[in-house]
Order: sequence, then structure tokens, then C-alpha cells
Amino acid sequence: MHELLLYAQTPPSRHNQLLRILSGIAGTQPQRVVERHLIFMPRKLHDSRGQQVGGTQTVQNQQAQALQGQLQGELFHLQLVGEIDDEQFPNEDGRTLEGIKAQGDEVMRDAGGRDVETRAQQGNPSPIEPLGDAVERPYDFDKQLWSLRFHDLPEVAGRRPVTSRMISSVDIIDGNAIEFMDALGYKYVSEYVLEGHRVIHNNLIILLHRIMLFPPSPANGASISSPRKSLPPYGSLLPLDPSGGYVLQASARVQDGTKPESINLGINELRAFKDMMKGVVELEIGDRLALDTRVK
Repeated sequence: MHELLLYAQTPPSRHNQLLRILSGIAGTQPQRVVERHLIFMPRKLHDSRGQQVGGTQTVQNQQAQALQGQLQGELFHLQLVGEIDDEQFPNEDGRTLEGIKAQGDEVMRDAGGRDVETRAQQGNPSPIEPLGDAVERPYDFDKQLWSLRFHDLPEVAGRRPVTSRMISSVDIIDGNAIEFMDALGYKYVSEYVLEGHRVIHNNLIILLHRIMLFPPSPANGASISSPRKSLPPYGSLLPLDPSGGYVLQASARVQDGTKPESINLGINELRAFKDMMKGVVELEIGDRLALDTRVK
């Protein structure tokens, strides 16, 4: 699959305003997105064992074979991506994050009030309030569903007015995903949490998000060589951007990148959206090196 992208940055103070604008353009409420991303790198070149372990038994064969075919050249990082709910983060000081999922609704109702603006300036526009009746849903790592994702190095800028790259995604329906990665010859490196909101506009996927890092000190017996078995409190996550800023990503996905008409359709939609957002944010081509997933 081919992915076409444009990017923009926005400070936390404009997060809620931009989210309202995107919701108005799409004509729908923003959808809350929280994802856990585990990053893996190969142990050595072409480390393949061929044994059926864990999730390998239920991964869709054709997609897995296609993904492995793309990895026969340079070495790339791979990611396991799993969707999580705000309620799965443990409480901190008696607070719960159940209300954070309603942020999109609050943003639509709010006209830029002082409280929201103050939270945004502090780098945390998400409303976190005590909810006495909230029911916490403990996170179970062993029951987490994962997708295996590969992002290729983007094409050299100049060929197209957008960032263009190949991507692959394979759902791991059952089994042990960590053992599956081990069987592929990949080892765990690090992880992060992507949090934000998503809206769909025509054929475009618009994601307003930021990257959150786990606190430095591992907890609950986790080590640097393995992912955490539990989630830390949401308030302990650290934004990758110290300013708390957000990234606006607009993407169009093309199933067959060999068809120029399909590529041009995606490019034209991104151009139209870029023109629509002029005066709000400046959408630009992404930094190719910043999007490089190759193992150095």
C-alpha cells in the first residue's frame, strides 16, 4: 500500500481551536485515538528461523509473505501497534481518565473558555477530572491485540508535492506477538504512546496527535529488553516535544501505487485540503530523514 502525507505543527494553545475547525470540515465528531507502539529492530541480517511460534500461526499468510519480501534489502525497524482505552491507564491521586474520551465533545461545546485555554497552555488540553463512579479497566498485556506495521523510507522530495512512502500492516489475530517478533529475528528496542484525535474528510485520514514517552524508571519488573506489562499513570507520560505541541498529519492511502491515476487522486485531495487550511496551519512535506525507519 502507498501512503501520501502532509504535515503541520501546532502549539498546545491552539489544539482545541484546530480540533473544532477539523470537526467542522469533516462534519463529524473527532474520534479519540490512543495507541501503544512497540519498536523492534532485527538482531542480524536475514535472521529467519521458520518455526511457527505464537502469533505466526494466525497472521494472514499472504500479507506476512509480502511484508517479509519488502524486508530482504536494508534493515528496518518494525512496530507492533495496539489500540488502548484511556480507562486502562491506572488512577493517579484519585483521578481517573475516563472523561478524557469525551474531549472531542467538550471541544465542540466549548467556545474557547479560560479553563480549556489554561490547560492547553500547560501542554495538557485533555480534561482530567475526578469521577467517583468511574470504573477502572485494568490493562492486560497478554490480551492486547496487535498489528505489525512497516513504514518504508519516503521517496526523495521533489518528485511529488507530498511525502510518499510504502506501508504494510498485518493484524496478529491470536497468539503471542512478542514471541512472533522473536521468531522473525527481531528484538524489542523501545516504545511510546500516540494520543490524539482522528477525523475523516472524504478519502483523507486527518490525525491531530502527539507522541508521549514512558517515564524513565521502569516499573513492575519491566526491563529495557522487554515491553512493560502494565501502563503507567497517564499523568506520568512525557511529551516527546517538551513544549507539548501537536502534529497534524493528513494522509491518503492508495492500494495500488503503480496506478498514476490513483496516486494523482490522492495528491489532489491533499492539495485541496492544504488550500482549505491556509491561514490556519501550513501543511508541508515531512522531513525525509525524520521519517527514516532504517536501522543505522
